[in-house]
Amino acid sequence: MSLANLINELNPQQKQAATTEKKHSLVLAGAGCGKTKTIVARAAYLIDQGVPANQIQILTFTRRSASEIVARVELALGDQAKGLRASTFHTFCMYLLRRVPKAFGLEQFSIIDRDDQLMLFRLIRGKDDKKNPNALPKPQQLCDLYSFARNTRQKLSLALEKQLPEFLEYKDQIAEIMKEYETRKRARHFLDYDDILAVVASGLAQSEGLTDYVAGLCQHMLVDEMQDTNPLQWAILEPLKDKTSLFCVGDDAQSIYGFRGADFENIHHFKDRVPDAEIFKLEKNYRSTQEILDLSNWLLDQSEIHYDKKLEAYRGDGIKPKMHVFPNEFDEAKWIAIDIKERHLLEAAAWNDHMVLVRSAFAARHIEAAFIQANVPYRFIGGMKLLETAHVKDLLSLLRVIANPMDDIAWMRFLTLWNGVGDVGASKLAQQLLLESDLDKLFEKLEKFGRIPDNTLLIMKQMLVLKTEVEACVKLGVEAILNQLEENYAKKDWHKRVGDFDLVKQLASKHSQLSEFLEEYVLDPVSVSEIERQSQDDVVTLITIHSAKGTEQKVCYVANVSAGQYPHARAQGDFDEVEEERRVLYVALTRAQNELILTKQNLSFWAHTQTDEKGRKVESYFLNDLTRNLCSTETHYRQREQTVKSALIERKAINLDFGIDLD
Repeated sequence: MSLANLINELNPQQKQAATTEKKHSLVLAGAGCGKTKTIVARAAYLIDQGVPANQIQILTFTRRSASEIVARVELALGDQAKGLRASTFHTFCMYLLRRVPKAFGLEQFSIIDRDDQLMLFRLIRGKDDKKNPNALPKPQQLCDLYSFARNTRQKLSLALEKQLPEFLEYKDQIAEIMKEYETRKRARHFLDYDDILAVVASGLAQSEGLTDYVAGLCQHMLVDEMQDTNPLQWAILEPLKDKTSLFCVGDDAQSIYGFRGADFENIHHFKDRVPDAEIFKLEKNYRSTQEILDLSNWLLDQSEIHYDKKLEAYRGDGIKPKMHVFPNEFDEAKWIAIDIKERHLLEAAAWNDHMVLVRSAFAARHIEAAFIQANVPYRFIGGMKLLETAHVKDLLSLLRVIANPMDDIAWMRFLTLWNGVGDVGASKLAQQLLLESDLDKLFEKLEKFGRIPDNTLLIMKQMLVLKTEVEACVKLGVEAILNQLEENYAKKDWHKRVGDFDLVKQLASKHSQLSEFLEEYVLDPVSVSEIERQSQDDVVTLITIHSAKGTEQKVCYVANVSAGQYPHARAQGDFDEVEEERRVLYVALTRAQNELILTKQNLSFWAHTQTDEKGRKVESYFLNDLTRNLCSTETHYRQREQTVKSALIERKAINLDFGIDLD
């Protein structure tokens, strides 16, 4: 592979974008239209034109896509590409904070994750008021509200109106909790996820010298999945746009993270924000057949938003999508499992040629049950990330106190693992431990506490010595708490959980510093499926649509496209939310390569279109006007048990040519 080969593989639209001489560009790339290929070619082209590789910063949304892009550029250019940086927004900001902490007004700091935030909100909010338990939002709601307000850069009152309107009257009390949360973070030198971005954004906004410094590190910024950026991420890019070149790639029709603060306008109004930018379009789709794209194009055409996108299949025609209608979710799930099994047995199709897309982990449960019953091997993607599971968090709490004995949140979790230790006892001891700068005295207090086994304390002392041997440290950590965890999770699938520790050890083997290992995976939790060697596993993928961006499969089932689901009942009547729901369905439809199978339940749900206060059409069911030429339909009626067997016998027309031979 060389640069010439890379460029020759591009179609005219991709080539024009990858080799543009314009300072700023926006590439609107339809689903399956070679977005990653274009970014790879752009990075390689810039390096070939004399831009030093270490002057290019690629920003993506997952660690996996960052490493894939770098690997592909290195494959084309070899040593010339050494130094090319690709990372998530959070990792890029951490790189800056670690490089010049004083420029951002920081000295020593620790990163806290969502669990730590919840713990802080829990402590500040206090126990539920017995007289009025619903007076204040739950810690989880407070955490989400805080993060939403930060990422969308909105006032608390506005964020409350959007996220938790039922708590508007308690705005002042909620504001007090948020204020105390920020005070405690500052006192302990903690930064949460949102701080990492906010500190960099405000640093760049306030200091031209700092902006010049960052621009000196990256002349070119290539941003992937631009439609998923939020106002806080845009605030990092905006001060840099006059001093660096922006090459942003994304698809406005795949903007589906509004609930996390992603701003659809960052891509839709890019030209207003960066007036001298050139807009390129990629509409040649290499993934799907034209029938699948006709249905996807139709879905966007129904919208009042001008997506102005007509995907065209490079592969030509194929099989028309099909809708199967069932009386209930159990029959629907059972049919999906049996259909996949029959394809595997009768057509020798590999299990991993099939992908089933669902709205949420909750929505997957009937299908999981049907897979188990029918003996269909599967993996589920989209629930918990590996390092967000409770038992792994327990292990991380031990690793965190070894890395930083001043981390009181980690002490809280670690101490409450042990029998007979509650929140109050753990909190008291944690406060005492923070006063000890001498580690020997700290261990004396732990020994005196009397709840932690001597063997565990001994192993912890060994771990302190091995902070640079990360894998060995993790192995010891598992050994230190394994027996207690087995007891704690005895009734909660311990046999499934214990295998996850091998995956954590596998991750640890890539690092030379315990603090670096903890920081990297706290910032971008890695999913179990990323570590497992996927290609060797012949299993069906059951996946949530929000996890499915960038994935594709030969045969895709989109489950439960029923009225009340697309758009979801909770979005009804809200134009922006209904449009985001349309984009969620669009992402699901465009995953299929050869066959797209939709399933729904035959619910008596009256779907009608409304008009909002701006006179815009707000649909209450996207597939109301689906025509036969776009998608064929088959209805599966409920059958009485005794007729099921006879239904399996092939039906033939009754032969009425019997009787006497009249010849």
